[in-house]
Amino acid sequence: RILFGAMPLSKDFKAKWTPTLIVLDSTGKEHYRIVGFTTAEEIIPALLQGIAKTFFELGQPSQAIQNLDRIISEYPRSDQAPEATYLRGVSLYKSTHDRNHLRQAYHKLRDGYPQTERAMRASPLAKSVIRLLVSYLWRR
Repeated sequence: RILFGAMPLSKDFKAKWTPTLIVLDSTGKEHYRIVGFTTAEEIIPALLQGIAKTFFELGQPSQAIQNLDRIISEYPRSDQAPEATYLRGVSLYKSTHDRNHLRQAYHKLRDGYPQTERAMRASPLAKSVIRLLVSYLWRR
């Protein structure tokens, strides 16, 4: 626990608001951050998401998948579940290079979390629109 304004750690980790929960790896590198108050129901899935993202970024997809599976199975209605579903598909793809994992993740997002930002961003239509927009802006 670091109090807001406690130097040098609050400065090193850019803690500008309290509470700020930061998930670090063993070297002290930040991989995930939660800023502001979180409900009791969301704190465990949020921390599991942070642990999963840490493993994902460290190139350990099997450990990431274990934590993501836990979010999806134990906290399916949490705010973290759509992102966990997406990251699970990406982790499986990175492990196997099988695109079906990405398709399955998209279908689970579309069917289980259709109104979420993650589902909309994963949509093939959204990706096409983004490509067109980037292409248009690049030409300007």
